[in-house]
Amino acid sequence: MRLIAHRGFADRYPANTLVAIENAVADADMIELDVRRCGSGELVVFHDEVVDRDTDGSGRVDDLPLAQLEDLDVLETGTGVPALEAAADAIPAHTGINLELKERDIANEAVAAASTVENEVVVSSFDGEALDDLETDDPTVELAYLFGLNADEDFDNALALDCEYIHVHWGHWLLTDAIERAHDADMKVNVWTIDSSIATRALERAGVDGVIADSPDVC
Repeated sequence: MRLIAHRGFADRYPANTLVAIENAVADADMIELDVRRCGSGELVVFHDEVVDRDTDGSGRVDDLPLAQLEDLDVLETGTGVPALEAAADAIPAHTGINLELKERDIANEAVAAASTVENEVVVSSFDGEALDDLETDDPTVELAYLFGLNADEDFDNALALDCEYIHVHWGHWLLTDAIERAHDADMKVNVWTIDSSIATRALERAGVDGVIADSPDVC
């Protein structure tokens, strides 16, 4: 059972920050990061479209240049919004990177930024078109389709995109036969977002391959 640190274990560390990444690698098999483009064109690690909730600044990420984002104080860490390349460089080679694409037309740049180090890279999104943008022959880069409420449609999309993984919300996986269907199609199943060791053990018994969690305490 693989343990994937959701935003760098967001319940324990300040989400999507270098502080979180540097601490989460001690316990995680893979670090999940949210990726979007900033106003000066670079890719950064940040969940929201605007910085108001998690920083001491305000404005849209896609309006703010990287230099200004890096000068913000994110979640009172004294550190700014990290560029994706900086975040990837902070993850050791033995720890995988899960890039969750928050918008389209960034997949190839995201993989290029993350490939500055020799990590396994999984690219995930709720948006099939965001994943379909990716063009790579690198066998270490894999696709993961994030499931919403329509499991049958999402499963068909995952198959059409030749995904290696499906990522299913914990509240929905029980209502579907996603695990069996995925394994029959040679796809692995990661379930999000898990908050207890009891849930992890139940998922492991059910055949789930990995859990995406906000704390390492779930394993």
